[in-house]
Amino acid sequence: MKHTQLAPEDEPIRDPQIVFASCTDAGFDLFRYVHEELVEVTELVSLTPEQGERNDVCSYYNHAEYAADQGISVYYPQTYGMDERDVDHFVTLNADLLLVHGWQRLIPGDVLESFTRGALGLHGSAFGLPKGRGRSPMNWSLIEDLDRFLLSVMHLDEGADSGDVVATNKFDINRHDNIQSLYHKLVMAGQQLFDEILDDVLAGTAEFEVQTAEPTYYPKRNPEDGAIHWEDATRTIYNLVRAVARPYPGAFTEHDGTQITIWDAQPFSSDLLLDEHPGTVVQVFRASQQFVVKTSDGTLLVTDWEAENWDPERGMVLESLTNEISDSPNRIDRPEHEDSLTR
Repeated sequence: MKHTQLAPEDEPIRDPQIVFASCTDAGFDLFRYVHEELVEVTELVSLTPEQGERNDVCSYYNHAEYAADQGISVYYPQTYGMDERDVDHFVTLNADLLLVHGWQRLIPGDVLESFTRGALGLHGSAFGLPKGRGRSPMNWSLIEDLDRFLLSVMHLDEGADSGDVVATNKFDINRHDNIQSLYHKLVMAGQQLFDEILDDVLAGTAEFEVQTAEPTYYPKRNPEDGAIHWEDATRTIYNLVRAVARPYPGAFTEHDGTQITIWDAQPFSSDLLLDEHPGTVVQVFRASQQFVVKTSDGTLLVTDWEAENWDPERGMVLESLTNEISDSPNRIDRPEHEDSLTR
């Protein structure tokens, strides 16, 4: 079912007042593209570096210098989730359209309703909305070893990714991707979506489709969810590593109380050294400082890692840590979990 979003009296908006909300590097790339290629952004809503640190914003990026160079005013909300003082600002601003990407909190309804054309945001999953609402859908898509992502631009409401959809763009997830490369793809797909729909939205002629299927939700991910369980399959461990690579906290293991963060790895061989116990370091390549670890069904080559006062040695046994939200048999994430959706 579709309906058309129109302005009062169906009149097109001339010289629209556009606000963009973002505080991450991917959000910055999309913000810059919209401003330079599509429509002038009149105000940026962002966080100061101190606010970004205080709110543990992953991949925080300071937009202030670019905004100053472009003559774009910047508004820093009182809190990341915004409060009544922020509502007053937007009501007084009386702008036409809010674009949101790289903003990890739900925006209050009173703020959204202050815009003539409402607000647009991006979200998606491998199966398309309303499947995969919630947190970290691209990280989860890598963990689940999926091969595609359907990114939608939607009208924002007070719910978690529940607004009407105006357009969707698909991109592939290949075996070489990690979370950083997926963000690059998201930026390009988001640019194409805004190219496609922004004029119609501002003209009041864009058609929005209501999400009618039964929704599913991804649960929140925390840094401890990067724990590696070496008795999992090689592919499961590899998918976890690439899903939580930089700018996320990384996958990790332990040896004698020392944490080893694994930033990059690749499946190595299912034929070599099959008798070793999972977690055993079976080979160390001194020149490159790379090493091979036994898994339940083969071996994993660790190509980029970080640890304090630790070096790999052949025969070391890395600890298998509890991780109940990987692809292990004891996985606990379920579609009905809608908790931890305050972003």
